Amino acid sequence: CTLINGTTINFRYIQQQGKTGSGGEQSTSNLLSATYDLIVVDQMEDPEIEEKDFDDLLGRLRGNARYVGDDESMPKTGPRWMVLTTNPTRNWVYKRLVKPLHRWQQQGVIDDHLLCRRDIENHRPVLDENGQPELLIDLFEGSTYENKDNLGDDFIQALESSYTGQMRDRFLLGLWAAYEGLIYPEFDETIHMVTSNDIQAYLDKLLVDAYEIKWLDAYDFGMAVESCYLLSFVDPWGNVIVIDGFYQKEYPIGEQIEAIKQFRWKHNVDKELQPWADPAIFRRGPGGKDIVGRSIADIFYDRGNGVMMRRGNNAITNGLTKVGQYMRLSATHQNPFTGQYGAPHIYFADHLDFINDEINEYVWNTKASSDLKEDKPRDGNDHAMDTIKYLLSTIPEVSK
Repeated sequence: CTLINGTTINFRYIQQQGKTGSGGEQSTSNLLSATYDLIVVDQMEDPEIEEKDFDDLLGRLRGNARYVGDDESMPKTGPRWMVLTTNPTRNWVYKRLVKPLHRWQQQGVIDDHLLCRRDIENHRPVLDENGQPELLIDLFEGSTYENKDNLGDDFIQALESSYTGQMRDRFLLGLWAAYEGLIYPEFDETIHMVTSNDIQAYLDKLLVDAYEIKWLDAYDFGMAVESCYLLSFVDPWGNVIVIDGFYQKEYPIGEQIEAIKQFRWKHNVDKELQPWADPAIFRRGPGGKDIVGRSIADIFYDRGNGVMMRRGNNAITNGLTKVGQYMRLSATHQNPFTGQYGAPHIYFADHLDFINDEINEYVWNTKASSDLKEDKPRDGNDHAMDTIKYLLSTIPEVSK
């Protein structure tokens, strides 16, 4: 559409390759060769729109149309704007765009993905005279009710009658709620994830107050998939606080042992601490007693001043139940970092992003013939979740 002022508006799909035509040729959009001053995308959360599409579109905002008007706040060219609409979701749109902005607005944390002016050489945020980043993103949130004048009462009533739980939170209230089927729906990263500096300051205060700290660690082994190690301490009020760890695939055991030792040295933890681990690493192999060789647990211990593991709880039902109890917000429990009541009993250092990623994708398995959920997790991408389950194998003894 070409307007009388010369502006051209292109209406098209983001998808860069079209369907095969009658002659067998592929129709391809010229999106990657286009130049725009303004891009508007409706329903950015559509599963067919990927993070790479966003990056590609960002590279198209290179227009130099001159601004005509008397608004001094407007740039001389452009403005180069991208406007996205989306329903609340937990896919890449949330992780890449919304979550970093929420963390800055709610916690004052500058995430690596926060869209702001950054130094070209070291990618660090460029701060103003008040120490604030210059944001290149803004977020406008609203519920269905704020648009009620444009919607019939019967439409909203139908949604209210049909939607419950997380569907109601997302599509009526406009909240960034978790997906249906999550095993730990009570997880809230703004509560459960705490800055590493705050955790270290809290630990230092406990030590200054002469508390004897109770430490816990846990381990899940992987070769082609990730190995996971978590180090935590328990405060005097029964809070389990995960302070450090690793999550890496194809990670040699010798290097894992050194990493565990480094974490213990860094936090002044007893080197004789025994991680709770998957009982499977104590077996020689699937063939039972006739298998020749040493177990993974033996290799960890034998590698010269190694690490001695102990068998963790790998029972699915009671393990998930116990972790869920620690995740759940208790009305009478006080948050050790904010002092607010209605707090969980477990917290994670915010640099352990893999925990946040796994929890938001950790869902109940469904039967193949229906959408009915089973009392077991869906396989895959659960190494940190298993490690947390081992971590809470017994009721943690609190610091004294």
